Amino acid sequence: MNQFMQECIHVTRITIPLLLQGVFVTIEISVLAIALAMVLGGVAGYFRISENRVLRGIAGIYIKIFRCTPFMVEVYLAYYGLPMLGIDVSAFWTGVLILGCYTSAYVAVILESGIRALSKGQSEAAYAMGMSKTKTLMRILLPQTISVIIPSLTGQFIQTVKDSSILSIITVAELTMMTKEAIGITFSPLIVYMCAGLFYWAINLVIEFTSKKIEKKNRRISV
Repeated sequence: MNQFMQECIHVTRITIPLLLQGVFVTIEISVLAIALAMVLGGVAGYFRISENRVLRGIAGIYIKIFRCTPFMVEVYLAYYGLPMLGIDVSAFWTGVLILGCYTSAYVAVILESGIRALSKGQSEAAYAMGMSKTKTLMRILLPQTISVIIPSLTGQFIQTVKDSSILSIITVAELTMMTKEAIGITFSPLIVYMCAGLFYWAINLVIEFTSKKIEKKNRRISV
């Protein structure tokens, strides 16, 4: 037991500094990807509830492409495909772009489902008062929708953090990549993976805590 504890202390002293480097990269990628996903997902979600068939079709194709193909395949296609198109992007920004697009497809579906779940009577009443569809969406439907979809968005953002680990395959120095490097130095995969798991758990715990705070705040405002 003492020998195992000594090994744990020795390995963690080497591992923690390396994993912390990966944690900061993971947080940076996740935050940027989530921000991009909210923008693209918001546009795609708006297109999905549009009366314009062309816009609905474009959004539908976009969503199906990213939801119906494995994320790892998308990462490889972006990493090797963008340079062939003359777009020279670093592995980091390739990861942010593809993770943001992938997440945005799910955000769009969540937004669409949240808006469609609201009573149609609210929209009809707003139109009867002379409000445009855009104003009705922004002032009446969207505030209510956000309160409803926060739990679903939280789950998706937690998944985004986990999906960022796949970016290690294109040499992005995030947490999983640094975990592999630490294992190569210490030759103690169990202890290193335990440390990495704790870091992922801590990041997602912050997301969940922040989500609950926002949800409570929205409930107070709506009361």
